[in-house]
Amino acid sequence: MRNGSEPTVELVGVSRDFTMGTARPTLFRMMRDSVHGTLVDAGIRHALIDVSLTANRGDKIALIGNNAAGKSTRLKIIARLLRPTRGTVAVRGEMVLLTSLGLGMIDEVTVFDNTLLYGALYGVEPARMRAALPDIMEWAEISGYENAKLKTLSSGTRARLAFSVVRHIATEMFLIDEALSAGDVTFRSKCRAFFDESRNRDRTFLVATHDMDFARSFCTSALWLHEGRPMAFGPSAMVVEKYLSAQERP
Repeated sequence: MRNGSEPTVELVGVSRDFTMGTARPTLFRMMRDSVHGTLVDAGIRHALIDVSLTANRGDKIALIGNNAAGKSTRLKIIARLLRPTRGTVAVRGEMVLLTSLGLGMIDEVTVFDNTLLYGALYGVEPARMRAALPDIMEWAEISGYENAKLKTLSSGTRARLAFSVVRHIATEMFLIDEALSAGDVTFRSKCRAFFDESRNRDRTFLVATHDMDFARSFCTSALWLHEGRPMAFGPSAMVVEKYLSAQERP
């Protein structure tokens, strides 16, 4: 445990189940299903199965695995957007969950106003956004476009603008769900440079990603999930190697 502090995240035996299908068992459906020999019970999907994890201050942890492995579900549980079906979750400190970069921005509004709006969504005061605007525009490579409508920017440029605002969020923990896959190679390189900044050394990062190079180079450890089950946890290079080797097997 770093600096003698409590862990920022503790998951113990966490599972999350979802009911398949949402249709109510009406009289018509019950009669139809009885005729055709089908079950009214829609069944249960196990999104997470007995996952335990401890993250301390300053830890950088990658969540890897194929689609539907449970990575997003786990982040939503930590962010308190979902409750676990079983197990316990303890989170200490302020956090931000990043999913789709730019979600909440408005096409018909100017870049300047969208910057203030996006910052406000994450609790950054308008005065601070205004003071940071030159840096935000420069990092996003759109200096001079403050009064342009957002719809004139490409999707990649919007992602750069959104992440440029994210850089100014004061939080102890970042939960990132594939948000870094939105941009090009240059964008991802700029993001990695941000992660390496000294101010981020004591922040906790939990990143769901399909970018194995990022998982190895930025994250100190990794959790591999497969169909909701934890397959391996440890140093990122070792876990990524195990994951990639499993993908090569028929």
